[in-house]
Amino acid sequence: MGRRREGRDLPEIVTQLFERAQAQFPDPQAVNRTLLELSKLYDAASGGFIVEHDLRRDIVDHLRQGRAEEARQALQERFDRYRTSFRPDGGPLTPQP
Repeated sequence: MGRRREGRDLPEIVTQLFERAQAQFPDPQAVNRTLLELSKLYDAASGGFIVEHDLRRDIVDHLRQGRAEEARQALQERFDRYRTSFRPDGGPLTPQP
């Protein structure tokens, strides 16, 4: 089972990791390392990991095949789903600049 992070720091950690992964494009190895970190974190709202193995593999494969825009879109869609599902104060998570 993945690590559970209690408290309000989880959304901030997840946001930072998603941003780090996007900044590492198009390097598949660096992105994979960051996505591995995200795959160890548990998302209580969805009842699963922040990034599932299949999604991580698809993103890395897209990058290896030179399809960075498809990889970026898949990563962004997952972050958007996470962001709108986590509601610590009743509203959607807003990433900090």
